[in-house]
Amino acid sequence: MAKCPICRTRKAKRLCPVKKQDICAICCAEKRMIELACPESCLYLRDARQAAGARRTPKLLQYLVANDKVHLFEAFDRFNAVIAMLERAIVKVQRYQFRDLTDEEVLAGVENAIKTYETLDRGIIYEHASESPRIRAVTRALLDEMERMKKTLQEQQRSDLIKTRDFLTCLEFIRETIRFERESNQDVRSWLRYAALYQPYPEEETQPLIVSG
Repeated sequence: MAKCPICRTRKAKRLCPVKKQDICAICCAEKRMIELACPESCLYLRDARQAAGARRTPKLLQYLVANDKVHLFEAFDRFNAVIAMLERAIVKVQRYQFRDLTDEEVLAGVENAIKTYETLDRGIIYEHASESPRIRAVTRALLDEMERMKKTLQEQQRSDLIKTRDFLTCLEFIRETIRFERESNQDVRSWLRYAALYQPYPEEETQPLIVSG
């Protein structure tokens, strides 16, 4: 059996629609939607989404209950779409700006976005920013996405649907999910892998790659 063209170590057992050749199961799991722009038609991607969600949800709920933050799980049901868009904004930073972005950097970026919106909730406009361009990019992506959503709602005359406090709750939910992943996993990009799993690439980016050797 041929070796995986990515790690060049393990046996290649899974046909990758991006590489157009077999890769090993570990490289498939570690690089899907982070380094590999998997098409939505990939059966391994579909199975991974189903398995990851079923495995994670009860553990996350248990974590939130233990930390007296079950209200954030309830907020997820209400603001699911908003949270998904904020997560997508973060994932795009990893995909298109800093490919080796870590959960720790994402957490710091989210923390600064929370501080900025806590300040805004008190009627003061002040952006909390990091000296790190990587962390700053995460914060800026979140702030830009929230401004985009607010502008869209204003144009639709529906700005009363979500307030500054609601955006704060969404950011707090994301912060707790990152903390949960860091406690549950030694992988420095565990949260990013999970978030990216549910964020489709544009179809034009899911074309096969040519792999030499």
